[in-house]
Amino acid sequence: MSLDRWLRLSSYGTLALSCAALIFAEAPFLPDLEFCLAPMLGLLLTAWWLEGRWSLPAWGANVLGLLIAIGGASWLVTQLTDDQSLLSRVPLHLAMLPYMGPLVMAALLVKVFRPRDEGDFWRLQGLGLMQIGLGCVLEGGPVFGVLLALYFVSAIFCLTLHQRRSAVGERSPTARWRLALFTLRWTVGIAVLTLIVFLLTPRRDSGAWEPLNDLRNLAPRIVGENPAEEINLNDTGRVELDDEIVLRIAAVDALGRPKRDLPADQRWRGFVLDWYENGRWTMMQPFFGYGRRDQADLPDLGEGQFYLTFTVQPRQPGNLVLAEPIELGPPIARLPVVGLAGTGQRRLFHEFVGSVLPLPTRGRREVRYRQVVPHRDDPARATAHGIRSGSYLERLTILPRSLVPTLHDWTIDLLRRLTRQPHSRLPPRVRAALEGPSGTFLLDPDDFEAVARALDDYLAFSGEYTYTLEMVRVDWSLDPVLDFLINVRQGHCERYATALALMLRSVGIPARIVKGFRGVESEGEGNYVVRRRRAHAWVEVLLAHGSPRAPSFEWLSLDPTPAESGASQSAFSLSHFWEDTQRFCLEWWRTRIVDYNAEEQADLWDSLKTSRRWATLVKIGLVAAAALASFVLRLIVRRLLRRRSPAVRPADDTSFYLRFVRLLERYASMRPSPGQTPREYGAAAQDIFQKRSELSSFARLPTRVVDLFYRVRFGGQRLSEEEQRALDAELDHLAQALQS
Repeated sequence: MSLDRWLRLSSYGTLALSCAALIFAEAPFLPDLEFCLAPMLGLLLTAWWLEGRWSLPAWGANVLGLLIAIGGASWLVTQLTDDQSLLSRVPLHLAMLPYMGPLVMAALLVKVFRPRDEGDFWRLQGLGLMQIGLGCVLEGGPVFGVLLALYFVSAIFCLTLHQRRSAVGERSPTARWRLALFTLRWTVGIAVLTLIVFLLTPRRDSGAWEPLNDLRNLAPRIVGENPAEEINLNDTGRVELDDEIVLRIAAVDALGRPKRDLPADQRWRGFVLDWYENGRWTMMQPFFGYGRRDQADLPDLGEGQFYLTFTVQPRQPGNLVLAEPIELGPPIARLPVVGLAGTGQRRLFHEFVGSVLPLPTRGRREVRYRQVVPHRDDPARATAHGIRSGSYLERLTILPRSLVPTLHDWTIDLLRRLTRQPHSRLPPRVRAALEGPSGTFLLDPDDFEAVARALDDYLAFSGEYTYTLEMVRVDWSLDPVLDFLINVRQGHCERYATALALMLRSVGIPARIVKGFRGVESEGEGNYVVRRRRAHAWVEVLLAHGSPRAPSFEWLSLDPTPAESGASQSAFSLSHFWEDTQRFCLEWWRTRIVDYNAEEQADLWDSLKTSRRWATLVKIGLVAAAALASFVLRLIVRRLLRRRSPAVRPADDTSFYLRFVRLLERYASMRPSPGQTPREYGAAAQDIFQKRSELSSFARLPTRVVDLFYRVRFGGQRLSEEEQRALDAELDHLAQALQS
């Protein structure tokens, strides 16, 4: 295959990879666009086959470009006038990003079918690079990463071929393979060097790259960058279980004796999430307490109290946690937690609306603090301090507008169904209220607990919902909680806690999400550990008691997550193995590539140092470094020797003949037929030149080129410099005549 054919093939292959990468990146935003992949690749293949045979007239290309511009402008106007469209709700420069892809691909198709000159190579590859850049903005997954890597390999090969053709013309087939190996060698070398630099220079610690959620979720985020401070139901995939220890606790009673009876299902509170929008839970209130000194003493919480000493590296659990129930003390010693030696004078927790919340703590430094925990007969109940009838109480009943009619009606229908069950424990007042229209349903505050427990039992014990670590979406047009309740009906704790909290809010019961851990493992003598696999989310319901004018409030913790079914452990199958492999690759890509930062780098080096294979890895690294150094030294020596040695043209340099054939193939559609000798091909070219008036002056050139080819190729007599210059000049004139 000639150099020109290799160049054309690699050029179209590079463009095809850029289109495939962009379509894949656009899929979450424009799902129907993925059906355009096959037609797009087919049109590029057609353009490759038709190049030099047929091209779109300039006026036709201009008309198509005008139609694309008019269509894009018309669509933009209709979207801007639609209140429900993405363009009307976010800044225009952000909302337009997903829709730029089809326009760029349409422009690319118009360009490949137009007559082209040498400069069009750079314009086409520029459009391909623009598509890759747009895809990098919209997607960060492993499949896109593979397509991106293939694109860059193909682009490097294509640019190398283009540069070689522009510089010295054609070479022999052996030289083509040497060129391919040269490109592959440098591609691998650059990739290895880039990987080393990437691992040694992590990015600054910042939020995870979630382009789909960043463009879809329009609610403001007034929380820290730590992903533990939110729940995002838009994520899909599989939740991976990790046995890493994230908390170490030492428990003693009031007399300082080891406490050996912590419940196995002990809850450890992390963050409280009270605002839901577009599938994401966040804590919308800002943090307070920076710059204040920590209190020195713990409050006295009465008989039966005990003490827990926490040893935590905040990056492991996501932040600091406390054991439930949490009780506040008198103003002098308000918080039930104090920092121990090593925390300085910095406050670790603060109070907000009666809740004790952790302040963001970064870094790898170990933190130690002590909590006093009250004795409670029912640990699921805790006094709600600082709650008044007002803004925060109303916040706990807010639903997004997209959920107000649908989820409210769905919950009312569910309660009606539950009242018809034989063992229903819903009070008569609730049954009476359910008999009226859904829009007039109103609960008495005294019935909040009964309704909350009924909905909690339904999710946890009805059998209609099952526990799984798979995060699945069926209908992306629905809010994730509706999709879960109506379609998916299986998931893990975050799905169930969200469903219960929003169902309660839909009927006027204030509720919020708590994110932390559930469960503990004893190591003996009052020492306990909590592993990452114990991460959990549950619901807190705000209940009012006493006079409506001066009510008292308490929090009731509910856990709607069903027990994990033993039937979920399936036997080995190739499909499950493939799914597990995909999940592993996705998790590895997210942690080691997309979200790779200083902490991930530290974890990577820590895991290597603690591995038994550390010495082996060091030896392999030294061998690889030595091999790389010898390779670089060899390249330097070869380059120096080439500079000192005179350039000698090989005796069998027949590039002039290959250039002549390439010109006729490209501009006169004359390809040598199978079995046709160069002499026969030259005679056929001479006949065509004699019949075409604009080429008649070159009628003797084919015979001369063929004679010189036989002389060099089989006679071993190379061209002199004067002959080479004269022949190059004639071929240049022929190229100008063919192009005109």
